[in-house]
Amino acid sequence: MSLTFEGGEYSEKDLFGEVREAATRERVSSIVQYRDLIDEIVEEKRIYGFFSDHEDIEQIKGDLEARWSEIEKDLARSEEVNIP
Repeated sequence: MSLTFEGGEYSEKDLFGEVREAATRERVSSIVQYRDLIDEIVEEKRIYGFFSDHEDIEQIKGDLEARWSEIEKDLARSEEVNIP
């Protein structure tokens, strides 16, 4: 899926990368926190015009939410690296 905005294209891969970075930085520890993070980032992108009027924002959020298991694995690896 390719998300469009006036500055060019912004892919769902780019969006997931941003969500992944934020989840790691903020040490998200639950699906509830992950959903909140998705809502925050998607809303910010919507406000700044990263989504066109015809895009299904709820579907985009659902697609990102479905990738929670990837985030959990990233966080587990991150914690292993930070163990003294």
